[in-house]
Amino acid sequence: MMATRLIPSRLLIIDLDGLRQDVFSRALQDGSIPNLSRLVGDVHAANGAHLQVTSTAPSITFCAQTTIFTGLQPNQHGVAGNQFFDRFGETNHGKPRFYAFDVGDTLAVKDAVEVFVEDGLLSKVLNPQNLTLYELAAQHGMDALVAYHMLARGAKTWIRPSLLDIARFTKGGGLIGISAEAYDNSMLDKLLDAIQRDGPFQVITAYFMGLDHHSHQHGPQAQADYLQRVVDTQVGRLIKLLETRHELDDTLVVVVSDHGQVRVIPDDRHSLRLSFPFDLEMGYLFQALGIDVNDKPGEGADCDAVVACDGGLAHVYLRRKEGAWEQPPGFDRDVLPIAAAFWEANQTGRYAPDLKDALAAILVRQVEQSGWNASYQVYTPAGLLPLDAFFPGQIRTETIDAPARLNHLAGPHAGDLLLIANDSAGYYFGAPIQGTHGGLHPGESLAVLSLNWVGASPVQTTHLRQVISETTEELCAEENRLASLADLVPILKMIWGWASIRGSVDES
Repeated sequence: MMATRLIPSRLLIIDLDGLRQDVFSRALQDGSIPNLSRLVGDVHAANGAHLQVTSTAPSITFCAQTTIFTGLQPNQHGVAGNQFFDRFGETNHGKPRFYAFDVGDTLAVKDAVEVFVEDGLLSKVLNPQNLTLYELAAQHGMDALVAYHMLARGAKTWIRPSLLDIARFTKGGGLIGISAEAYDNSMLDKLLDAIQRDGPFQVITAYFMGLDHHSHQHGPQAQADYLQRVVDTQVGRLIKLLETRHELDDTLVVVVSDHGQVRVIPDDRHSLRLSFPFDLEMGYLFQALGIDVNDKPGEGADCDAVVACDGGLAHVYLRRKEGAWEQPPGFDRDVLPIAAAFWEANQTGRYAPDLKDALAAILVRQVEQSGWNASYQVYTPAGLLPLDAFFPGQIRTETIDAPARLNHLAGPHAGDLLLIANDSAGYYFGAPIQGTHGGLHPGESLAVLSLNWVGASPVQTTHLRQVISETTEELCAEENRLASLADLVPILKMIWGWASIRGSVDES
C-alpha cells in the first residue's frame, strides 16, 4: 500500500474580471476554449468541480475581488464597492474619507493611481487583521507571484502595471489609449518573465482585466469572442511555459471571475451620475432639499451627503444634522426624508427629472436604533418592508439571493440608504457604457468558480470534491445563503490544512 498525498504541490489562479458564468459554461460546452478547458478538466471538471456561485453586493470589482482573496464578506472586510465612504476615518488616521478606486464622478484620480503604488491603496485600506490568501500561504512557506491584481499583500512578488498603462487602459482613447488585448498581453509577458527569472512559485495569480473592459465598451455579448480569441490564447502561452518547467502537473487550478455583466443603454438618460458641473442628475435632488452633496473634485467629507456610485447600486451616506460624520444620522429626521424624496423623484420626476422610473428599490437602515451593522429594509410610503418580504416578488428587476447578499453588505462602510437601479429598463449609476455590473441581477451576479487538480488520482479527486462540498455546504447553512465567492479561501484553507488537520489515506 502507498500513502496518497491529499495536498497539491502548487496553486494557480486564473482571475478573469467580469466573465459571465453562462458565457464560460457555453464556451466549455462548445469546445471554443481548449486551453482553459484543459486547466479546469473540461465541462465535466474531471479532477475537480464547477461551482455555481454568486458575487458580492455590489457585484463590482474591488468589493468582490477583496472577498475572493480574503474569504470575507463586504461587511467584514469593509470594501463596500469601487466607491465607498469611510465616515469614521478607520482607514485614514481618523479623518473621514471618500474612496473612488475607479476615479468616479468626483475625479478622485489619486485613489486610482495609488492602487498600484508601493504597497497598494487597497492593501492599506484592508485591516491588517484580515489576512489575504497570500499572507496565509506565506505563513506556511508558500511563495506567491501576483500579476496586475490590485490586492497582493503577502505575496513575495507583485507585478504591477505601469501608471501610464493603467491610465491609458482605463481612461485613454483613440491614439493615446491601449486596447484590452494589449493590456492583458502586457500582464502575461511580465508574468512569464517573472516565472522564468524568479520561479518556482507555489502560488501564482494571473489577473486578466481586459475582458471586463472590453465588455463595458462593447456589451456582454462580446465576451465569448474575447474569451476565445484573446484569453484562451494567452492561457495557452502560460500552460506551455509551466509544462516546460514541469510546474503544471500536481497543481490545483482555480478559474474565477468576480462578477458578470448586463447590457444597459449607453446614453445620458440612463446613466445616473453626480458629476460637476454638467451631469448632476442625482445632485438636483439634494440641491432641492438644501443638502450639500459631494459633487466637486476634492470636496471629500466636507459636505452633508456622499453618494458612491457602484453600477447597479449606489450608497447614500448622510451626516447627522448639526453633528459629525461618525454619529449615526437620525432615522426620522435625516434618513426618511431623503428616502421619500428619492421615491417621489422615481415616481413623478420631482426634484430630479432624470430619476423618473430609474430606481427599482430604495433601501434604508435604522443605524440610530440598531447600530452600524443594521440590516437594510425596503422603503415605501406605506411603511418599511423586510428584505425577505420584498425579494424577489415585488422588485422591478430580476435578482438572485438578494436578502443574504444585502445583509452581508450592511456594515460600518455601507450607506444609510442604498439605491437599486432599474436595470431591467437599462438604468445604472455611472458614465454611459454598453455593459455594466454592481447590481443584483443574475447576469451580473453569477460568477465563475472552477477548481481542478491537474493530474490527480481518483482518490485525490474524490478528496478534493469532498472538501469543496463539505466546506460550501457548511458555510451556506451557517450564513443562510447560496454558494458564493466568499467560499474560495475557506476551501483552499481546508485543502492545504490551514483550517484543520487533514491526513493521508491509503490507496491500494
